Amino acid sequence: MNFNVFNSIILAGVIQGLLFGAIVFMSKKYKNKSVYILASIIVIYSLSNLQFYLQDVGITSYDELLRYYYIPWGNLVPVLFYFYVISYLNPEYKFSTKDYVLSLPFIVSFLLALIYKIGKAIQNESSWLEHLKLYLEGFDELISALFHIAIFIILITKVNQYKKSNGDFSFNTVKLHVDWMKSTFFAMLFVAVIWIILTVMYMQRPGEISFYPLWISMAILIYWFGHIGIYKYGILEERKQIREKKRRKKLPISESKTKHIIIERLKQFLEDEKRFLDASLTLEKTAEALELSQGHLSKIINTELSISFKDYINTLRVEEAKLYLTDDDFSNYTLVAIGLEAGFNSKSAFNASFKKITGETPSQFKNRQIN
Repeated sequence: MNFNVFNSIILAGVIQGLLFGAIVFMSKKYKNKSVYILASIIVIYSLSNLQFYLQDVGITSYDELLRYYYIPWGNLVPVLFYFYVISYLNPEYKFSTKDYVLSLPFIVSFLLALIYKIGKAIQNESSWLEHLKLYLEGFDELISALFHIAIFIILITKVNQYKKSNGDFSFNTVKLHVDWMKSTFFAMLFVAVIWIILTVMYMQRPGEISFYPLWISMAILIYWFGHIGIYKYGILEERKQIREKKRRKKLPISESKTKHIIIERLKQFLEDEKRFLDASLTLEKTAEALELSQGHLSKIINTELSISFKDYINTLRVEEAKLYLTDDDFSNYTLVAIGLEAGFNSKSAFNASFKKITGETPSQFKNRQIN
């Protein structure tokens, strides 16, 4: 038996992945197509790792694995990533035949593995079976790596297209934060390139190349993606519920305390239209919307309101967050969801601005209101 630190880490990931999938599929909280696809990625990748783990530790030989157990689960992973991203970015999208064609590499590999199993059961030894085995051992792995790269490039493009087409703020739509997804796909793309290099080297020098670092790196990225994806889904659902309640409650806006025409226009743009809730809002975008230069608008804000543009925006966001934190209807929502709905782009930015303006953190403010 070949038990070591590396395959022990892989086994821990397999167990965690299978448990993760079981929890998601059995939970009533996660009844969503994109979440089910995400959980399927984790489960299928765990099954793929499990079969190679059994071979790596010596429970089964590689010949026995190909002959009895091997299923090319790995070729399904990039397809499911594609389905997940599309359904996450556009929940109303209906998959077409063109989308399902992406499953072709898995189907071909599965049929070839099945032919090998049947051939070994009938003939046991044959030259064509040896050629098929060599294909499954090397070239199929190479094609799988290339397929992963192609899918990751497509998904990075899809995420970029989403960001471009959803750049403008809309109170009726919760804008998705997708930078985490794009960064992860770039990391996976890099790992896949290393995968190709190592596979080619292994085909030239069998048994001399270690895939442990690659194996563990990809496992960490995929499991991390799954957990972050579930977390982001929970925050997204809370934000949708907060926004719906906010729409029904019609939370008050601050009254104007100045007669300066530019400040009046600014307050209408930011407060009446709720543009301060846009986490990507900048002085440049605001000045462009008001048809003013950045320098002139910044000077007017500093002169009339005695505050910088950034602090003014964050003050509006903090006041918005305080409305949620003091309202019983929003008491069950996480501080992350409340901060994002108030216009901050992260929990850390929310905490820092809230403490700077109020002297206490959001959780301290909330607890004090409860007490």
